[in-house]
Amino acid sequence: MKTFLLLCSMLVSAQSALESPVVAQVLDEEGYLTPVHGVAGNFVAGRRAPGPALLAYSNDGEIEWRLEPGRLIAIRDGAMATVTTTATRAIFRGDRAVLPESNETWRLAGDTFVYSSDEPLAQLAGRVLTWHDGKLRIFQKDGAEEEVECLQEPESMTAAAANWAHVVIAGRAHLLRLTPGRVELFVLPRRGRP
Repeated sequence: MKTFLLLCSMLVSAQSALESPVVAQVLDEEGYLTPVHGVAGNFVAGRRAPGPALLAYSNDGEIEWRLEPGRLIAIRDGAMATVTTTATRAIFRGDRAVLPESNETWRLAGDTFVYSSDEPLAQLAGRVLTWHDGKLRIFQKDGAEEEVECLQEPESMTAAAANWAHVVIAGRAHLLRLTPGRVELFVLPRRGRP
């Protein structure tokens, strides 16, 4: 019996060391980069990343975008490109950053920024997302079309991870799973105060 209790206590202590997988990184309500742990439908916000509060963030698995006060940063394959800006909002679409306040679009070409005047479609990791008549339509890389119900038009859609998009609807954060055949929209729980 003592051996059984000892074994059970070892299993319980080992269980606490396991962490749920990181699904994506998103900005919390205060602008800090925060990992989201869990599986679809069951998310928990993790510990905030050190560093300054960000104004916008996106990471589609190829390019990590950061809008900090005073500068726009893109990181791809370990190379970082930076451009000075006064923008406080950005919409990230593939290799482009759209700054609505200044009506600018910056395209990442290699490891430098190129000013671009053309407004691209909302692209996330090679997919195109549109909203119309209460539905989000996802055009997958292979050309397949999928829909998910979304009664209000999203305020923003940015990549959160390779198969996830961070969608803000009526001020509330959501995660949109983009995996072909498994597209689904999930509400993120509000983060408690640290």
